[in-house]
Amino acid sequence: MRFSLSVVLAMAASVLAQGDPIVIDTPASAVQCQTTLVTWTGGVAPFNLSIVHDRTAEHYNGLTERTFAWNTDLPANTDLFFFIIDSTSHTGQSSLFLIQPSEDSSCL
Repeated sequence: MRFSLSVVLAMAASVLAQGDPIVIDTPASAVQCQTTLVTWTGGVAPFNLSIVHDRTAEHYNGLTERTFAWNTDLPANTDLFFFIIDSTSHTGQSSLFLIQPSEDSSCL
């Protein structure tokens, strides 16, 4: 089967427009009332990040970078995960992780 150059280029453009899959990193440690750096790769900006936990979710919309400094404003021993969606509706999700304790409770 033969394809014209224009058909091949159109198919390649369609694949490239989909963007890379989003991979959001699970932090090695998230500590109560300290900054946690959320990072991800892939996807097409802008991004909408949700921090999902047992009580509710926090939403940060219109992010243009692939990093987000989050003030970990949840108490120790809270289970949570990060969920992200990009401008093309592709999604990514971290693994479930646990907030670690701290002497600082000023953010709660």
